[in-house]
Amino acid sequence: MNELKNYLVPYIISNTLSILCILGAMRKPTWTRIFLASFFLWASYINSFSAIKSPEIYLDYGRLSDVPVYKNFIYGFFSRHIRQFIIPVAIGQFFIFLGLVLNKIWTRLACMGGILFGLAIAPLGVGSAFPATVLMGIAFFILLRKYEHDFIWKWRQYGIPRSRLHSY
Repeated sequence: MNELKNYLVPYIISNTLSILCILGAMRKPTWTRIFLASFFLWASYINSFSAIKSPEIYLDYGRLSDVPVYKNFIYGFFSRHIRQFIIPVAIGQFFIFLGLVLNKIWTRLACMGGILFGLAIAPLGVGSAFPATVLMGIAFFILLRKYEHDFIWKWRQYGIPRSRLHSY
């Protein structure tokens, strides 16, 4: 609980944005895709840069997690191979960004990747702003199930929910 006090402002911001993503996925899917794409592009850059320049910062997640398996993994095998883990994560984040910008199957794959990513880092607790990543996964799930997706720059693509598209 002490860790939450140290990260309270970013924790509140992260969870508020995740709730807004759920609402946006239901009402403004284009804006939600733009936000999530931007977020994953930023995360990809930050993780790539950090993994190369100062990989030891990722060891902080060990003390932020309340899940013993994650804590042991971070302080064990992961601590000796940080770059080998984080760079593929950054590449995956870049592919989520790319899929959100593209269309159809690519966007669906990005949504599935976003769900998996959110669930995978949720056990990092305060380090992942839990439950923010689970909430983000819910937003991705709504985007995945509710809509057909075209390229992100096609602004009027979400006029008809997916369920009504297939009922004709």
